[in-house]
Amino acid sequence: MITEARRKKILEMIEREGIVNLQQLTEAFDVSIYTIRRDLTDLEEKGLLKKTHGGATRIEKTKWIPSMEEGKSEALEEKKAIAAKAIEFIENGDTIMLMGSTIGLFMIPMMRDKNITVVTNSLDVAKELSHIDSIETIVIGGRIKNYKGNILGSRAVNDLRNYYFDKAFIPCAGIKDDFGISTSTIESADFLKTLMECTKKNIVIADYRKIGRITFSKVCDVQKIDMLITDENANKEELHRISKHGVKVEVTKMLHNSNKR
Repeated sequence: MITEARRKKILEMIEREGIVNLQQLTEAFDVSIYTIRRDLTDLEEKGLLKKTHGGATRIEKTKWIPSMEEGKSEALEEKKAIAAKAIEFIENGDTIMLMGSTIGLFMIPMMRDKNITVVTNSLDVAKELSHIDSIETIVIGGRIKNYKGNILGSRAVNDLRNYYFDKAFIPCAGIKDDFGISTSTIESADFLKTLMECTKKNIVIADYRKIGRITFSKVCDVQKIDMLITDENANKEELHRISKHGVKVEVTKMLHNSNKR
């Protein structure tokens, strides 16, 4: 494996696991410890990780907001698997909240046979749902506040209070057992806080990159949610700690897991 490709894989491992050690990396790439040390030094100088005694950790960004391209290209198999698992919990007659996210968009084609009502604050979600006759779609009113076309802000929060949902499928930027659910913006956190008060069953949908991460704005403690749906690449110890707070953790298995190491 060429140096550039190996260093990219190292970053992916650190992003998934949070921390790696030298022995783990030498075995994974079948190179010497000196080669791995050079890799880690180069990546640290570029600000992509933090070296530790015997390994490296990821640099947490509390203001972490995936770019549009990252949202479309990263962890796609994991997101599709999470979407398929989420659909299993939607029943005919449900009224659900589906926010704007890649996972949410993957869910839409899978719910074509459902007779449900979907409320959303996402222009992209609303557009895709408009093609499905069996689904009644309601759009939250307010200002478009981010590049994803999500409607947020005080007007959206006030509009949200007019509804009550059977289930809400909630994306987030981070979930950690001792901190809770977090997002990268205050507006998103305010919207989610209100949403959770208006929903019978709160279901967080988050791929492995979000597990164990803390981001800028806290939404709530983990015990405030009912279920977490994630993928098999998520940190198992963190998932166990989250489950001890009474959260039902559903871990999906992918048929074609290109990210599995």
